[in-house]
Amino acid sequence: MLSLKIILKVGVMWVKGFLWGVVMLAIMSSCSSNRQVTSNNVKAKKELSKDKEQQYYYYFLEANRKKLLGDLNGALAIYYQCLELYPDSDASMAEIAKINEITQNYDVAIKYAKNAAELDPKNKWYQLNLAKLYIIKNDFENAIIIYEDLNKNFKDDIEIPYNLAALHNRTGNYKRSIELYDQIEKQTGVNESLSLGKQQLYLQIHNKTRAYAEIENLIKHYPNKAQYYGIIAEMYTNDNLFLKAQESYNKLFKIDSTNNLGQLSIIDFYRKKINYDKAFEMISKVIENENIPIEQKVMVFVSLLNNQSEFNIYKVQIQEKLKELKIKYPKEKDVYTLQADFFIKENNLTDAQKEIEFIVDNFTGNVALWEQLLSIYSYNNNMQELYLRSETAIDSFPEHALFFLFRGVSANRLGKSTEAITTLKAGLKTLENDEKMELDFFSNLGEAYHENKDYKQSDYYFDLVLKKDPNNLYIINNYSYYLSLREERLEYAESISKKTILAEPENETFLDTYAWILYKLERYQEALIYITKAVKNGGIDSEVVVEHYGDILFKNGEIERAVELWKLSKEMGNNSELLLEKINQSTE
Repeated sequence: MLSLKIILKVGVMWVKGFLWGVVMLAIMSSCSSNRQVTSNNVKAKKELSKDKEQQYYYYFLEANRKKLLGDLNGALAIYYQCLELYPDSDASMAEIAKINEITQNYDVAIKYAKNAAELDPKNKWYQLNLAKLYIIKNDFENAIIIYEDLNKNFKDDIEIPYNLAALHNRTGNYKRSIELYDQIEKQTGVNESLSLGKQQLYLQIHNKTRAYAEIENLIKHYPNKAQYYGIIAEMYTNDNLFLKAQESYNKLFKIDSTNNLGQLSIIDFYRKKINYDKAFEMISKVIENENIPIEQKVMVFVSLLNNQSEFNIYKVQIQEKLKELKIKYPKEKDVYTLQADFFIKENNLTDAQKEIEFIVDNFTGNVALWEQLLSIYSYNNNMQELYLRSETAIDSFPEHALFFLFRGVSANRLGKSTEAITTLKAGLKTLENDEKMELDFFSNLGEAYHENKDYKQSDYYFDLVLKKDPNNLYIINNYSYYLSLREERLEYAESISKKTILAEPENETFLDTYAWILYKLERYQEALIYITKAVKNGGIDSEVVVEHYGDILFKNGEIERAVELWKLSKEMGNNSELLLEKINQSTE
């Protein structure tokens, strides 16, 4: 059974500078291997004659003009002409690098950016541009070399150590990141972003003492800011220091009695302390707190629903709070999704279905919700609703193969085999790299073609499934049974059907199929052995198995018992003309 998943956006606060570095790091791909050349490899510039100088500047200005107008190719061609006149033009090289960066030709961009930086190593912007290109190529090592050099030469530029710390953080050198934050702190003094950044880094290197010290230092400098008491309270809670955590929460709420994050945070404190009366009391306050976004309230319930032990023990209280949430937010989609998830975890599919139907009828349903709803219909064998709703799901998500599969299965079960074939084939075209689902499509195409009496195509798809999955017992059972009904390839049918009873010797369906194939092969005594096992293992409740039992008994000379079983099958609801004919002939 699928479980509903609620995907929610969670905001993350990053410190100044670190964010800049992370954003830059996030856009990178591939790798680079060229090592950065520092000031020790400075190239000596050649002088330019006055005639060439005048021509050079004309070309350079014309290239800049074309670049501003968006003619990058034209600008690039003229910048190359500038280099022919003046091979040591660092400015031309830097511009060539920028254009190649724009066109994502990063290797060429690095080549020219590196040359420009070597020709003018004191130009901070050349160095920064080269470092950025290395970052884009995921070559953090060379980017770090450049930034370390810049950090030595431009001590007043605070952005440099911030971004260098981000690079070291990216490569796992947390100690060096801390050193850089300390460097910044000496210049700027204590501030929130630095202390919180260092706290996280100390936690990364498992130095909890220093992590606590950073937050304590913030509390010392800003004793009236509630959020710092909340941060240290969470740290104490994580370390099971409940008395210290409670003390910090008390100070927090003394400063701000309705602090949003404090109310959310203390719920987890109470849960970890096994004080659920207080936890649910605070959940009610959170629900009523107008300043807490609905998304954060939903996350509280997501956490509770995903904790199976808490759900099992406190599901009555959870349901009560969900009702409070729905009263407060009757028009919020996520509230109904939470309620549906609750019912699914309670195995109450009827109410879960109602909640999801309300969502898809009144809001924009996502793929997960539609999957869950159609799965419930399938599980409950509600083919009519599965057929109707799957059409809407396909219209909303035409590239989602599973919805075509649901539609095809339900169409076939409702006697619409031709439509089922069309739908399943359309769904196959949307399928990508999912061998298991591909086999499901093939299996159901086999079923649909069988219902359509196109036995050649039906056999083709069943054979295709067994070629890829030779031990698929349910396909083996159905395929071999269909062959027996048509009295075709009976020896093959018997050979594959035998696999099913060897794998599951007490499965009444498999036993019945194998017995029936033996019956068709006129191996009546063997058939009697297996049909008897089928009956003993629950087959007596199936009108078809009971009829088969009568047929096999008849061929083994037990006429009276055969007639009794045929009549029993009829009483169970079997009204096939062949059965009635057998009963009538036996009583004449």
